[in-house]
Amino acid sequence: MRVHVRPFQTDDYAAMAALNNANFPEFEEFADEFKIQDEQRPAHCRAGRWVAADPTGRVVGFAEYDQHVTTYHPRFFNLEVVVEPACIGHGIGRHLWRVLVDAVGAHDPLSVDMWTREDMPCRVAFLEHRGFVPDMRIWSSELDLTRFDPAPFAPAVEAALGQGFQIRSLAELRGSDPDVERKLYALWCEVHDDVPIPPGQEQQHRTFDDWRRRNLLNPTLFPEAYFVARDGDAYVGTTQLWRAPDASRLRTGLTGVRRPFRRRGLALALKVHALAFAKAQGFGSVCTENASTNVGMLAVNEQLGFVRRPAWVHYAASWEALGGT
Repeated sequence: MRVHVRPFQTDDYAAMAALNNANFPEFEEFADEFKIQDEQRPAHCRAGRWVAADPTGRVVGFAEYDQHVTTYHPRFFNLEVVVEPACIGHGIGRHLWRVLVDAVGAHDPLSVDMWTREDMPCRVAFLEHRGFVPDMRIWSSELDLTRFDPAPFAPAVEAALGQGFQIRSLAELRGSDPDVERKLYALWCEVHDDVPIPPGQEQQHRTFDDWRRRNLLNPTLFPEAYFVARDGDAYVGTTQLWRAPDASRLRTGLTGVRRPFRRRGLALALKVHALAFAKAQGFGSVCTENASTNVGMLAVNEQLGFVRRPAWVHYAASWEALGGT
């Protein structure tokens, strides 16, 4: 298939989102989310993006490299190549890959990585043929809210809250706690430290301003569905539901509890509270993802009725092993 690869332009965001959502519906995003991520990327994080257009000008693929602020290393790069499903197998991915590799090579990389779903044989073969090796898996799961009944979990929720904890939404806290944003940031930093990441990477904290822009000013923020567990005035746990392009669906954000308060039923109580809220509001489903090593949260989600989808696999390669090919 004949295509022209050119640098990404600002009017390509809608096409990029459509390609992403067609390939990865469990991680669908609004076009504005991609735009805001680009606008808010810290200056030290390098990034580049190209699109492949057919002879009519229609965008049928894109490729990009990036450096995530939460796992930043000056010589580690995250890669992505996405092709319209109907056009896979026509050489578009190879063409985009060549442009991508040439661009990344200019930054003297040590390591590159890319994620793929295990049931995408073309992507898996594409990566393994080029020397990538799998080193981490996450499970994407979905809960049908029409089948979810919070009643059986009421005793467990009551037992957790009976220890003196309270669950409040961000919408409520904004009207009652002048320090809500700083407290949420401190909670996020502590809980985020324990989120599993691929081998060889290290957690990096966002600054408060960066965290605030990416969370509290995010267009998908749903303040009424952003829940916090409190012990007195202290914030000790959280779970959030975020809006998705599919208006009937919500996406789970970070769920976690500060270490001194774990194994007291708070994570389950927070999840049940959030899911009951979503069901009452008429949403049809909630999706989430968890590392395969996060046994505790996987068990909570299975208990709640989440159904696993095909796993996502993290592939990594040293630049030397990749050979720039």
